[in-house]
Formats: sequence, structure tokens, C-alpha cells
Amino acid sequence: MISINATLLVQIINLLVLIFILNRLMYKPISKMVAERTATLKGGMAEAASLREQAVGTKADYSQQLGQGRQKVRDRLEEVRRKTESEARQVIDEAQAKAKGQAEEMVASIRGEMDQARGEIRAQAERVAKEMAGRILGREVA
Repeated sequence: MISINATLLVQIINLLVLIFILNRLMYKPISKMVAERTATLKGGMAEAASLREQAVGTKADYSQQLGQGRQKVRDRLEEVRRKTESEARQVIDEAQAKAKGQAEEMVASIRGEMDQARGEIRAQAERVAKEMAGRILGREVA
């Protein structure tokens, strides 16, 4: 059975002193450390969220700059291609004009040589005809 006597009062005082000492030495410091740790974690989470948002913004900027860089490269390549095609067309046109001029010169030269050859053939044909007529007639034909 439980008897109420002086030891109960001493045990209650002992318990209150123990609670007071534990509260001062353990509960309050542990509560303070838990509160500080919670605050540190919340600050870390907020900083992580901020860094995540900053990373997303940086990634978007990087993607935009990369797209602009690629577009500049495509534009530059197109410009170089057009310039090269223009120069190639010009070189081809010049070569065709030069070839046409050379062909016309060759045709004129060949025509001149043909006219000269025709004249020589005519002269030879007349000479051969005179010789044959002279042989056939037995006298010299003028």
C-alpha cells in the first residue's frame, strides 16, 4: 500500500529539483539546438530554391544564346554560300565568253584556211586541167 509520509514529500521535491535541473541542463539547450538546426535547414532550403531558380534562368539564357549563335553561324554560312555562288557564276560566265571568243576565232581561222585551200585547189585543178588538155591536144593550152 501507499502511505503518505515525509518520504513522499522528499521524493516530490527531489522530482521537482530533477525536472528543474534537467530543464536547465538538457531540455532548453536541446530545444535551442533543434530550433537553430531547423532555422539553418529552412535557410539552406531557401538558398537551394534560390540557386535552383538561378540555374533555371541561367540555363534559359544559355539556350537562348546558343540558339542565337547557331543562327549567326547559319546566316554567315548562307552569306558565304551566296558569295561563292556569285563568284562561281562570274567565273563560269567569263570562261564561257572566253571560250566563245576562242571558238569564233578558230571558226574564222578555219574559214580562212578553207578559202586559202580552195584557192590552192582551184589553182592546182586549173594547172592539172591545162596539163591534161595539153597532153590530150598535144599542144600547150593557155
